[in-house]
Amino acid sequence: MVTRREVRLSPSNLNYEDRRCDRCFAEAVIGETWPQGPFPGIFAKLDSQQRRYFADRPTSDVDDGLPPGTLHNGGRVQSAPRTIGGVDFTIRGSMDALLRFDDGSVGVVDFKSSTASPQLGDAYRPQLAAYQWALSKPASGDPETVSVAGLLVFAPEEMVDTEKGRAYLVSSTWIPVEIEDGWFQRFLERLVPLIKSPGRAPTRSGCEWCLLRNRLTA
Repeated sequence: MVTRREVRLSPSNLNYEDRRCDRCFAEAVIGETWPQGPFPGIFAKLDSQQRRYFADRPTSDVDDGLPPGTLHNGGRVQSAPRTIGGVDFTIRGSMDALLRFDDGSVGVVDFKSSTASPQLGDAYRPQLAAYQWALSKPASGDPETVSVAGLLVFAPEEMVDTEKGRAYLVSSTWIPVEIEDGWFQRFLERLVPLIKSPGRAPTRSGCEWCLLRNRLTA
């Protein structure tokens, strides 16, 4: 059994609960890798366009219910190490966008190209909470007070002709995500036994990677 580990977590890799089992997550943290298909380049292009379009726009362009402020490119974030249950956790990743409110607090925004649904907030809460954690407990610089977190979801609604050719008209939906005090601390605490003893982590029923792993190690 591993008694102490240094673990760096990417926020985007924490949205695993509805699509990857605990065993696979734990094995990935300690270095296991599996072949993956190429990430569709269209999503990187959409992300770049969304960042450019919303840079320096007022928060009301995201949602009228947000406090006054401006939207900025998020950039990279990294938390100071935090020891929980003998595991030294560091959060490191790149945010899509950051809301800077006139009262001095900030908001975490992640862009998604998807059909808007309330369930998206639950699915991506770990990612948003990780960004919040890194901003409030940074490895360097002053901590930020994160007052808002949410998803800005884009969905194509109609194709139209323009002077530059055909274009999609897209809708944008703001989905606020509530993150209770201490939620991410408890999330990391749940990961500790998985990281310390990956072989004892529960396998999701029907997980094909676990079935293959068992065959390879039998």
